[in-house]
Amino acid sequence: MNEPHLIRYRFDLPDGSIKTLEFAFDPVDFRMLKAPPANPPFWAELGFSQCANCPLDAAVHPHCPAALQMTWAVEPLKALVSFDAVGVTVTQAERTMYAQTTAQQAMSSVLGLIMATAGCPWTDHLRPMARFHLPFASEAETLYRSICMFLLAREIVGAGGPNGFAALEELYESLHVVNRDMSRRLGAAARTDPARNAMALLDSYTTLLPAALECSLDELRPLFDAWQSKRNPAI
Repeated sequence: MNEPHLIRYRFDLPDGSIKTLEFAFDPVDFRMLKAPPANPPFWAELGFSQCANCPLDAAVHPHCPAALQMTWAVEPLKALVSFDAVGVTVTQAERTMYAQTTAQQAMSSVLGLIMATAGCPWTDHLRPMARFHLPFASEAETLYRSICMFLLAREIVGAGGPNGFAALEELYESLHVVNRDMSRRLGAAARTDPARNAMALLDSYTTLLPAALECSLDELRPLFDAWQSKRNPAI
């Protein structure tokens, strides 16, 4: 039997304390395995600041699946301020990474991982990226990974059809709505602002990709010159 895939975030906080968040994922489909809290907070109810494009029915899903899982992350870190300096150690099966960063940047990485694996119908499209989680990825890295994910989805399941990257752009427009409305939820979850600012950082990628897709492809094109048939000895 395959063991769950584990990712652990350890936060070294400004007051000298340590907070640890551990996430377990199904080894096959990489959905989050953590059980929801027994008494979810009010801001996790589906109808509270429900995303404008949410397809879920409150009669079937009384709580937002992503918000339910965020409660585990927001509560231990609610005393932080966005630009507090924190040390973050991320442990995965393949590697351990360490970064000195801001509270909002660290939470952005955590919330992005949660949203992609918690069961939101929109952010579930990003689950392949979560499987190969890259903490603190730059804009260029995120763009590259998003494009690769989309092309692989098109190859494996025929996603997107023949219309170039139109389907990817449409997905990111929908994710922008989700991030915007999730930020409102998180504003009610804590008095301090790291969680909301973390969502703003995530949202910056949803607005970046459609606008920068064409020029970014031009910048990446020189990296692929060996794949041109005239230079590839295998073709």
